[in-house]
Amino acid sequence: MRSKGIVCLTQLLIAVCLLAGTANRARAQALPSGNFWGQGEVMFEVVGQVKNSPPAGPGLPPTSVQYGYLSHVKGLSDDQIFLPGVAQNEASALFTFYNDSITEKVTVHGSLRIVIREGTTTIYYNSTPSGDLTTPLPDSFRQGTPILTTTWRHQVIIDNVVNPNATPRTNLFFVTFVHTITSVTTLNLGSEAVSLGKVGDEFRQHFVGGVDFTGKVDGKFAGYAIAISAHHN
Repeated sequence: MRSKGIVCLTQLLIAVCLLAGTANRARAQALPSGNFWGQGEVMFEVVGQVKNSPPAGPGLPPTSVQYGYLSHVKGLSDDQIFLPGVAQNEASALFTFYNDSITEKVTVHGSLRIVIREGTTTIYYNSTPSGDLTTPLPDSFRQGTPILTTTWRHQVIIDNVVNPNATPRTNLFFVTFVHTITSVTTLNLGSEAVSLGKVGDEFRQHFVGGVDFTGKVDGKFAGYAIAISAHHN
């Protein structure tokens, strides 16, 4: 009986150790330091702006570019995503993004205008950033090393009453993207290997923006990305 008890206890201890190891691996996979975020986790935050263009010719769709910088990456410190000792803005941001897209359709619904677009995103790492949202210089946000690309579809909901003097203001827009990652390049930041995802992973982005009444761009926005599914090899 004693030997049976010892065997059972040994088996129980082995099972507990295996379960503990599985749990640790699961947690490690979800940790931002491994850069595989768990479902529902915020991945990064962005600040940017949008410029829309009419069709370039007969039979061609309207186009839109959105560009800016990552203002936060979960798992990385500010020192790893901005140049040190200066203001944390587009001019010092090491991670930038650039979106190319075409407009699929526009629907007017009461005071709302609903825009559907499809496009691509590229996120860059640039150790000598020079982003310029003021002039603006869109190409300054697609310099450096591409570290992630996606394809996406988004829906924009715009309050069609764009009156800067309205109370309350009625010139906001809301954007929801669904991205599928198409390529990833691992980036070495000191001793840390950083990857913003895996090919096949999906994430959702939410932006809130306002019309730019200076007319330099069509709107300015800020938002964040949330992991929604992971591709398992």
